[in-house]
Amino acid sequence: MYKHKNWFIVATTNIIVICLIQIIYLLMLSNTIETFIFDITIFPLIIASINIILWFSKFKLKFSRHVLWAYVASLLSFIISYILIIDPNKETTLGEVDGDSIYIMMNTVMQSIVLLVLTGILYIAKIIFTKKNKKILEEGC
Repeated sequence: MYKHKNWFIVATTNIIVICLIQIIYLLMLSNTIETFIFDITIFPLIIASINIILWFSKFKLKFSRHVLWAYVASLLSFIISYILIIDPNKETTLGEVDGDSIYIMMNTVMQSIVLLVLTGILYIAKIIFTKKNKKILEEGC
């Protein structure tokens, strides 16, 4: 039961925080921070830092579970950004809606690529960190 509780907390934290960040950006910060910079650098770094914090907390899960929920939260933020950007109440031409949809999908693909690279870097860092800790514990220092 303890692992299921950890699993639920990690999943909920990822989904809520990442979706809230996307909503806050789209509603409040989109005029201050350029969209491309936010989508390609800041957003994936926030996802990675959330999972680093969760990894070093007491909620120990396999690395793959953290990554899984980061990607699920990223997918949900894609859906939220699609809902917030494409407003059906606005009078827009059909081409504008298509353009917005393509833009959102391209951003999601770019975010996923950056997140995949960050995941690889974090996995290598995790392996190195755990090997160093094992060596220190074995030596008794």
